[in-house]
Amino acid sequence: MRERLKTQKTFNSILKILAFFSKRKFFDKLTFWMTKSNAKLNIRLNKPKYTDDVRELAETWKKMMPADGQEFFKIAKISEDIAYTEIHLHCPLRGTGHIEACNKLMNYDRTLMREVGGELIVLESQSNSGKNYCSLAIRKKGSDQTPQSFST
Repeated sequence: MRERLKTQKTFNSILKILAFFSKRKFFDKLTFWMTKSNAKLNIRLNKPKYTDDVRELAETWKKMMPADGQEFFKIAKISEDIAYTEIHLHCPLRGTGHIEACNKLMNYDRTLMREVGGELIVLESQSNSGKNYCSLAIRKKGSDQTPQSFST
């Protein structure tokens, strides 16, 4: 069961369920709880180390994603203070214009990063950018560095 939880297929199925709830304001509290709970489960299963190194934060984020789907999670660029990453899987919110729903779903990734010493910021979302990937920035927790938009 534990290994099944770590697969891309399971990740995609959970993402579809969460996307359904995230598009409906009535379920805001439930969506927040589900994304946070799933992230906490990921932390318990993977036991990542707390760090304040941006490169390690980005690598930890990627390692906490399904092992059989690593090609969907890319580290695009790392500067001294900010790591730029991308999610290339097909999001159920792609092209819907539901940026608020995306923000709710990304609570999962933000929770993961907070738990290991970082902060995650969504720069571009598949929901409204017209791109087939999302762009994210990861920085150390408490950093005042402002990420710039970045395209590969």
